[in-house]
Amino acid sequence: MKNYQPNQIRNVGVCSHGGAERTSLTEALLYSSGEISRLGKVEEGTTTTDYDKEEIEPNITIHTSVAPCTWKDKKINIVDTPGYYDFIGDVKSSLRIVDGALLVVCAASGVQVGTEQVEVCK
Repeated sequence: MKNYQPNQIRNVGVCSHGGAERTSLTEALLYSSGEISRLGKVEEGTTTTDYDKEEIEPNITIHTSVAPCTWKDKKINIVDTPGYYDFIGDVKSSLRIVDGALLVVCAASGVQVGTEQVEVCK
């Protein structure tokens, strides 16, 4: 495993309202970087970041998960946060440690309550 210098490491949060496909985006980023060889699916319980039984059965993210990958000789820690308002405390805690965040908005539903709550956390 390569040793990275602090200036080569970035922590990026992925946030959204529940159901906006945040975990699917995280999975696609891991696949595109070559970190994983197949795309997992939330519906099948095969994603990298939703591995707990509590998350697989209801198809929701309950716990923040960190998934490391490399891109252009940099280490990127993708921080997949919960989307439902019940877990906003976990999202707020996660946003304190990231360098930047992706705020995912569902094209069909638009901005929802969870989206607004994440925006307030900035």
